[in-house]
Amino acid sequence: MKAEKSANLEEYRAQKAQMEATFGALLKQLPQDTEVPGLLDDITRTALDNELKIESIDLQPEKQLEFYVELPIDIVVEGSYHKIGSFVSGVASLSRIVTLHDFTLEPQDSPLNLKLKILAKTYRYLDEDK
Repeated sequence: MKAEKSANLEEYRAQKAQMEATFGALLKQLPQDTEVPGLLDDITRTALDNELKIESIDLQPEKQLEFYVELPIDIVVEGSYHKIGSFVSGVASLSRIVTLHDFTLEPQDSPLNLKLKILAKTYRYLDEDK
């Protein structure tokens, strides 16, 4: 058993090096700069394209994690069920990495008008050299 492992040691080292390189390349695909103004413009445009009323888009403090920084954004919009669905789909498909979390959907003055409160998160690569 030990002889078998030691015979493949170089192959295992090569696989490890390849996985580390791939992981590093994936991390570097995260933007170094969150480009917040452009992202806020994209979220606003997506809401307006779906004829939603924007109540608020509030940036929260960044959270530094091991390999990246997370930027939470609280979003509150109003509109019809289908237009809210299109908005959520549009935000999730933006060119930047944006994930959506912790939403509530509440009826407003009429059953056809809903308020969506949702937490969006975008990310940037934490450059160890800086």
